[in-house]
Amino acid sequence: MTNAARYTNVSLKRGAETNLDVKFARRFYLSAFVLAACASGGQLFAQDLEQDFSNLLDRCRTSIEMSAEFDSYGLQSRSVAERHLRDWGSAPKYAGWMDAQSEMYVVLTDWTSRDGQTRRLCNVYFYDEKRVLSKTEQSLLLERFRVTRDKLIGLGTHKVDEELSSIPPLVNSAFLLSERNPSGCSVTTMIAFSPDGTFFSAGTGEQATESCAKN
Repeated sequence: MTNAARYTNVSLKRGAETNLDVKFARRFYLSAFVLAACASGGQLFAQDLEQDFSNLLDRCRTSIEMSAEFDSYGLQSRSVAERHLRDWGSAPKYAGWMDAQSEMYVVLTDWTSRDGQTRRLCNVYFYDEKRVLSKTEQSLLLERFRVTRDKLIGLGTHKVDEELSSIPPLVNSAFLLSERNPSGCSVTTMIAFSPDGTFFSAGTGEQATESCAKN
């Protein structure tokens, strides 16, 4: 074999190896890009969920603490899922509100206890019964709740709920309005979820453990 032939043969082999390297590199970076995009998309999705949660819970808390009408601006009326129709006292009244772009919705409940007092609840749930919270989502929602709690307690308008009892295996947290609301009721805001992500509930309500009496 001549030197020219040997050179040509070696060049062809190197060229083939280079093409293989390029193809491998393209596949590698494409796979890495797809994985990064999926991870980034999941994080952004969780952050959107966090914002929706914060928005709805703030609306609930403001309404119950101020004894004011629920701010439904930008939301749509939705039927209340049967699993959220609890037996609250006598003749409870329900109303549901939801952002068309959100997975969460609000359930407003007015109910009358045996002593004749009417109390209000405003809860945040997932509309889809099969929705499961990931560990990342659990952490983000709990952290958002704690940030709000600590901020309000720092302002002196709220206080820690020292009577909150743990209900294993649920993760829960709560805080109280320092003073009674205009309706004379003690008000609590809470969050609770199961570690496996199959149960989630948050909201604000006038407590039934104390009678509503204006200051």
